[in-house]
Amino acid sequence: MAIRTFLKTLWHHGIPHFENNAATRGVPVLAKNVNRDFSGRRHLDWSTLAQVRTRWKGNLVVKGILHPDDARRAVSAGADGLIVSNHGGRQLDCTVAPLTMLPEVLEAVAGAVPVMIDGSFRRGSQVLKALSLGASFVFLGRPFNYAASVAGEAGVKKTVMLLGSEIDRNMALLGVTSVEELTPDLLRRH
Repeated sequence: MAIRTFLKTLWHHGIPHFENNAATRGVPVLAKNVNRDFSGRRHLDWSTLAQVRTRWKGNLVVKGILHPDDARRAVSAGADGLIVSNHGGRQLDCTVAPLTMLPEVLEAVAGAVPVMIDGSFRRGSQVLKALSLGASFVFLGRPFNYAASVAGEAGVKKTVMLLGSEIDRNMALLGVTSVEELTPDLLRRH
């Protein structure tokens, strides 16, 4: 399927170019010196999200929310869900951890949309913390990427098993038998 898509792109448009968010065409993906521009976002603002919402009739989930005001704006622009995320901390060093901001974002949207989270989740206990605070869903990426790079499919299966057992064990130690029983009362803040 991927090869057919690539060949169709070659036939209709030539070598693909990096064209993520700017209206101008970027460099070809096979260029000798590829310098992608990750800094220029001045042309994007909240009106861009409103424009996407008018064109896209399906579910619209906005990722990268870290501030309660942004959460409210995204919901008022028509977002159907939010992902609290700092994009793995790759975009801005010293950014706040998503888990730190989750309670404020949840309070800001007051149940209007599902609030999911990603960023720095490596253990089952961390997943339980996010769910206890009220996250609807927790995304994990790097543990599976690392496992796949070291041991392929077997590594990914092992990671699923390890995370699952950590979650089961920690829920038992907390005295809960279902995810619905996870509440902020199970956490202690310093």
